[in-house]
Amino acid sequence: MNPATLALVGNFKALLPLAEALSDSEISLLIQKKCPPSIHADLILQVIENDSSEMTCSLPWLAWDLTGKPQTTTSAYQAGARAVFPAETPAETIAKTLQRTLDELGRASAPEPQTRQRKYQRGEIILLEMDTVLLIKEGVLATTMIHQDGAEVLLGLSGKGQIVVAHPEDDCHIQIVAHTDAKVQIEAWETAVGQPDFLMKLRARLQQMEGWAAMQARPSLPQRVLGILGLLAGQFGCIHAQGTLIDVRVTHAQLASAVGATRTSITRVLGELRDTGKIMILSAQGEDRFCVCDKKLAEDHQCH
Repeated sequence: MNPATLALVGNFKALLPLAEALSDSEISLLIQKKCPPSIHADLILQVIENDSSEMTCSLPWLAWDLTGKPQTTTSAYQAGARAVFPAETPAETIAKTLQRTLDELGRASAPEPQTRQRKYQRGEIILLEMDTVLLIKEGVLATTMIHQDGAEVLLGLSGKGQIVVAHPEDDCHIQIVAHTDAKVQIEAWETAVGQPDFLMKLRARLQQMEGWAAMQARPSLPQRVLGILGLLAGQFGCIHAQGTLIDVRVTHAQLASAVGATRTSITRVLGELRDTGKIMILSAQGEDRFCVCDKKLAEDHQCH
């Protein structure tokens, strides 16, 4: 069986770290400055360095956006990119995603098991084929949406025991990313629906999405922030002397993208919520964790 061919398109200097990360794989690499119409490859990675970078490929392709402009990400998705990596994405993470995508493309035309196990490292983009269902065995996944203006919105975090369903290719630009190292199980839809607990998991997924949307629709920013933190406490909370500790890292940038605010506004609101005893910010394993304070416990323990 011939090895899969991956075309790396763009500036050689930018592609060099990625080529080195793929050097030990069995993938046949083809490096091109531009993407010719007659290119023979199974998958293409296009490096986008400026607004004039070409974003038209007839083959399956992914993009590595080095411009840092949100509008470029949107343009790449609209041009058909399966995923768009931010400029700061490590070459090793991109290499893993490319290898996994080539593996999935190879499986698409061959018989495959109904159930597959996968492991992802933190920051990896997860590409789901249509009519598949992902069950999280370990870790946390983030679901985001890229707006047409390039703004990224956090649609929720999903943890152990929860399911994520593949989204159709449309203008929504939904993306699933490993928020932590994760282990998942991927099944064909017809296999997943036969599981006795599938309807319960699907109902829980719908309830989570509705709850998240309800919190995002609250009129004031402090209400939206506290509402999202409350939902996360329900998902990932553990008992703490002052309330419920959210045992997963959530950054100011992620909160901002979840509630439609700037990082500066989020920092201000979090300070206000902390000063009024509604939340605490604790350090765990070198990272900040939010604690949603129960009102009675806040009064008893002066939660500030």
